[in-house]
Amino acid sequence: MLHPRLHVWTRVSRAAALTLNCTISLFLALPATTLAQMPGHDHAPLPVRDEATLAGAVELSLEYYPATIGLDARAREADAWRDKGRSWLADRPSLGFRYQSDEWGSDERLREYEAGISLPLWNPGARGAVKDLGAALGSASTAASDAVRWELAGHLRDRLWRIALAENEHELAEYALEISTRLAATVERRHELGDVALADVLLAKAARLDAQERHIETEAALLDAERAWRSVSGLDWRPAFAAESLSDVADVRDTHPALALANARLESSESAVTVAEKTARTGSTLTVGPRRERPAFGERYDESIGISLNVPFGGTSHRRVEVAAATMVAAEARAQRSELVRRLSLALHETAHELGVIAENLAAATERQDLAERYRAMAASGYEKGEIDLVDLLRSQTNEVEARRQVARLQIERNRQTALYNQAVGVLPL
Repeated sequence: MLHPRLHVWTRVSRAAALTLNCTISLFLALPATTLAQMPGHDHAPLPVRDEATLAGAVELSLEYYPATIGLDARAREADAWRDKGRSWLADRPSLGFRYQSDEWGSDERLREYEAGISLPLWNPGARGAVKDLGAALGSASTAASDAVRWELAGHLRDRLWRIALAENEHELAEYALEISTRLAATVERRHELGDVALADVLLAKAARLDAQERHIETEAALLDAERAWRSVSGLDWRPAFAAESLSDVADVRDTHPALALANARLESSESAVTVAEKTARTGSTLTVGPRRERPAFGERYDESIGISLNVPFGGTSHRRVEVAAATMVAAEARAQRSELVRRLSLALHETAHELGVIAENLAAATERQDLAERYRAMAASGYEKGEIDLVDLLRSQTNEVEARRQVARLQIERNRQTALYNQAVGVLPL
């Protein structure tokens, strides 16, 4: 046990140090201001439409989402290949004309006129391969539209619940600022009555300034979260926070929008390999046309119809290049599909695990909040009676705010992880 004089001296030293720290905090603290008065923080709060839904926001945001730009190009590509597969010819026909005369030579009245239309023919199996590629690209085009909607829903889900987290932090900061302001006013009145020392006044004011600084920080974070929503969605409003129902799907299925697109891409790339194998070799060409000729020393023209067939051969080295390039694209599509399945499965297991952890922690956090609120009430009463120091009261206030923050954070995070779970299994918001 300390000597009485040492005990008194220790209390005096602590009070002096505390007074010095509070004085320094007062000199270093920022002046009271709001973000609306500061340059660069003049954006208005994000309005809430209670009647709107996240699904409705997704549909409206598609217009602003950059990934939708390529959807029309995908559809046109699929239509082009389908049209080509419906054609009876492998390529465009061509018209040829030939004129031959000896008037610039011996001039023995030789004259020949020949015209013809060349018809590129399909290689065996090539037309069917092109039809299959057109169908696969059509399926990929449809799947791409669903995948883009799913991808955008994931971004909006994340942005919306980040706003919820930021809004909760801001509300807690307002609560902490309110109780700190009330306490500072109470302590100052008691000091004027001679009940408490000046050190308590300085300490209470420093605590209020700390709460004010935290309030400004959370306001900035909330504005940033709302600005991120505007940037992704293109909307100047947001739907109300609504908890999603946890999907009963427990694995990543082929109906998942992203996986359906990956499967369609793989199918179309494999079809492209077949097309390359069937069409890399130049196809045969059938030429049909009339011929009109007059031999040398002849008096009349002879007319005939000619048919010629051009069948190419060889060129294996050239064909292998095109087939190898298509095969590489198919291999990349197969690897991307495997990576997507791995990533989706990992996200699914992580969110499921996180939901389990939240469920276990939420009960304990709720009980801790109840204890913290009761202890703060007791500490406030004890300080009024002079039974405890202001430092203990401030600590109890901090513990209560932190307990409230933990409960609210877990509740919001539970809703966020539920949305992420649904996103991982491919369920769109309702």
